[in-house]
Amino acid sequence: MNNRSVPTLEQDRIISLDMLRGFALLGIILANSIHFQFGLLYDPSNTNPYPNGGIDRFTESLIFIFVQASFYPLFSFLFGYGMALQKHRLLEKGLNFNAVFWRRTVILGLVGYLHAIYLWNGDILLPYALASVLLFFCLMMPARGLVITGLILIGLLGSCSLVPDSLYDLTTKGMTEEEIRAVDPSIGYSEKEIDVLAEGSYADVVEFRQTENPVMPGAIGSFLFVSTQVIGVIGLILLGAYVMRKGWIKDPLTHKKKWKVIMWIGLGIALLTKIPVALFTESMQLVKLQTFVGGPFLTAFFVSAFVLAVTTERGKKLLQPFAYAGRMAFTNYLFQSLIMTTLFYQYGFGLFDSIGIFAGALIAVAVFVIQLILSKVWLSYFRMGPLEWIWRAGTYMQLPKLKK
Repeated sequence: MNNRSVPTLEQDRIISLDMLRGFALLGIILANSIHFQFGLLYDPSNTNPYPNGGIDRFTESLIFIFVQASFYPLFSFLFGYGMALQKHRLLEKGLNFNAVFWRRTVILGLVGYLHAIYLWNGDILLPYALASVLLFFCLMMPARGLVITGLILIGLLGSCSLVPDSLYDLTTKGMTEEEIRAVDPSIGYSEKEIDVLAEGSYADVVEFRQTENPVMPGAIGSFLFVSTQVIGVIGLILLGAYVMRKGWIKDPLTHKKKWKVIMWIGLGIALLTKIPVALFTESMQLVKLQTFVGGPFLTAFFVSAFVLAVTTERGKKLLQPFAYAGRMAFTNYLFQSLIMTTLFYQYGFGLFDSIGIFAGALIAVAVFVIQLILSKVWLSYFRMGPLEWIWRAGTYMQLPKLKK
């Protein structure tokens, strides 16, 4: 008997998961198209996001409603599902899960750190790696513990939307502009970031990322910034692990009624909680509502809609292209950052704060379509993406077969 852990075989993949990963990549590049072009802390008052007038504002509204705060939760859900599935498969074969888990997590964290410093500071890989430390222990829970803990964490974040705008205003009432800037480092951070991305060299951008963050300067501020990201994703990660344990995606026909209920409830609540922020963009309460309530519910809609669609031949055929990108999600995610920062930052083509939200979204869609095509071509010759191959080699301590 071979007691050595091995990568997942191609025939063991769950096609709906690959499709969802590919779809998540589309949503992520669309959401990030605003931040690549206008900075991590997008602020229309400091930039020029509407040079094309109404079409830019309409595109922004569509992104706010159907994209923003919904695709990182989707990626988080899929991450939790994948880690739970990996544990299940390894333990089922009597293999060592712990060593595989920690090697995988360390590599993910290292890549995430390098990505955040040298490519784009909107990285999500490092927060996932840190959240994995909590996930390792949470995976020891029964399924009921996973769902209860996940829902409590998501509910606590959702409760932030109960804080009225008047309370936010009260915290700065009577303060001078200088005093407000002193208690809110994100204002100065955003201004510095806009300047360095619009005018700075690559070395300037890297230095900025190493020394500045929206919370406070220094290592403590960076730790707090990443910690808030971990808090934002861990609940959905646990729900993903729960759904894997219950087999709802692996056997969708058995759970078809559940998925239909989740789909329509998710869509209804998502629209109710996300549409208002497109109409009243200055409301901090509505921003929290669409982020912490609308986002997860729209994620629930996307997951259930895809799972149900894949139960039909027509749906499977229609969504198949997403699977090509999804099978190379790690590679495609990192290359999105490389391509978009090169296009928008001064050290590349310098499109930062110049073409508007609509044009930025078109570029994002074009990049994704190119990734779909290249992924399909690559996978016709190789079993996995190049960075997936490196990640798996380090995770399993052996070189997986790359060529078909």
